[in-house]
Amino acid sequence: MPIDETVSVDTPSGSIAISIESGASVVFIGANGAGKTRLGVHLERRFANGAVETHRIAAHRSLLLNPNVVPPNLEIAQNRLWFGRDDDQRRHKEISRWNQKPETVLLNDFDHVLSALYAENNDVSVAFRAQAVADPGNPLTPPVAKIDKLKEIWERVLPHRQIVILGSNIKTKTADGTEYSASDMSDGERVIFYLIAQALLAKSNTLLIFDEPELHINKSILAKLWDEIESARADCAFLYITHDVEFAGSRQAATKYALRSYRKEPTEAWDIEIVPENAEIPDEVVATIIGSRRPVLFVEGEGSSLDSSLYRRVYNDFTVIPVGSCQQVIHTVNSFAARSELHRVGCAGLVDRDGRSSKEAANLEGKGVYCLPVSEVENLLLLPKVFLALAMTLQFSDEDAQSRLGALRTFVLTQANQQIDAICIRYTKRRIDTAMKLIGLTSNDPAALDTEFKAAVAAIDAPTIFREAKSALNAAIIAQDYEKVLRCYDNKGLLAEAARQLDYQQKALEQFIGRALRSNENTKLHAALTDVLPIVKPRPGDKTDDDD
Repeated sequence: MPIDETVSVDTPSGSIAISIESGASVVFIGANGAGKTRLGVHLERRFANGAVETHRIAAHRSLLLNPNVVPPNLEIAQNRLWFGRDDDQRRHKEISRWNQKPETVLLNDFDHVLSALYAENNDVSVAFRAQAVADPGNPLTPPVAKIDKLKEIWERVLPHRQIVILGSNIKTKTADGTEYSASDMSDGERVIFYLIAQALLAKSNTLLIFDEPELHINKSILAKLWDEIESARADCAFLYITHDVEFAGSRQAATKYALRSYRKEPTEAWDIEIVPENAEIPDEVVATIIGSRRPVLFVEGEGSSLDSSLYRRVYNDFTVIPVGSCQQVIHTVNSFAARSELHRVGCAGLVDRDGRSSKEAANLEGKGVYCLPVSEVENLLLLPKVFLALAMTLQFSDEDAQSRLGALRTFVLTQANQQIDAICIRYTKRRIDTAMKLIGLTSNDPAALDTEFKAAVAAIDAPTIFREAKSALNAAIIAQDYEKVLRCYDNKGLLAEAARQLDYQQKALEQFIGRALRSNENTKLHAALTDVLPIVKPRPGDKTDDDD
């Protein structure tokens, strides 16, 4: 029968109901030490009486693949895989499959997986042969064994590889026809094989619990793999336990829960909160927010760059989440503030200066979005306080550091003067783009709408924007106002010149800065960055009727 169960999990403030249904999936997201594996064990035990068949795949699992195993009969092979013993006494499963240590034991069942695949393939083949012998005149379509389905899915996920199925052996073939033993597969190839097989071999209407389903798998194929597995076992319920919010976000239809902590005494309890569905903030971002007890700082970028490391070091009281562009930061802060279920934590945003005036920066700050003192985040490292602190961290003398800063200042001012028109054109384009996005059209008939639109566009005066920007930047250059020029000069390449002045290649300098920021010893650099970056105050959520 299809699964349709609700299981309660104790929390410090009561219990939370988790719905388990065939064809549906549930994701628990939590950091290391939050009790994720213990929760998986707990749920497996709750169904130990057989009310719902469960099959849990531990994160701590052996990937040793021996393609030369000799299978017993199918019933014994399946029992060994599901229960760790030759019979189907599921009440002994925790002893025989988990060695009485279900949270920590190394799951070593790859041989059982292969034995069950081989045994099922043998049974299917023998039955087909018997049917063909009994009715030789009847053309038959060969049946599909589970190992055949596994091969199809594996090759769709890894299109440049093939699985070659022999009588009681498996090989792998590359695109150029080279064959190698399945035991020589990469970790990724083996774990994909293993996970597909575990799902295909499960009984009908089983709750499949996968702990760390992302382990050893390239992120570029992770979502496709689990889409394929879920599609192949639509009769089963899937429960994932992970710390990877990107993977959690890929399970778009899943019910998601953030798991923050675990308490063993006086009774087992987990601090769990559901991740609400919302079209404005991505699921994986909401999961990160809920999983944290700190206020959230939304920043520009993708999360893998130097600026993210810098922000996490300086704003260490915040959970820093990169969300893309400047407009996306502003939009996400506004969306967050409108979410009553997230009001227990505050939020703020941090964006590049992009030539904004003091009035414009103050307006954004009123909405909880703060501006950097430079046009590009990389150019924070060119500010005098930060550059000198970095030079001292690199063991330059004070006199030498000042000299190198002077050379850098001259270079930047000269470059800005030479490129002033290009800088101001880029600024003008950004202002036009922002203004176009802010046009609010209210007319209800085509003619009025056309008139309203044309009037709004006509109000965007590109020549005036350019002229005012050039005048301001030119005045800063003439006044040798280095910091004001950096506020307007949108050139990420200036960091390469700063690196050159410090006798470094840019990449090597970025790596050094990353290490320095992670260290607690380089307090001068940390202090300088803290001094030049804005003081960020979390914005509370907007009050709604639901908050009363």
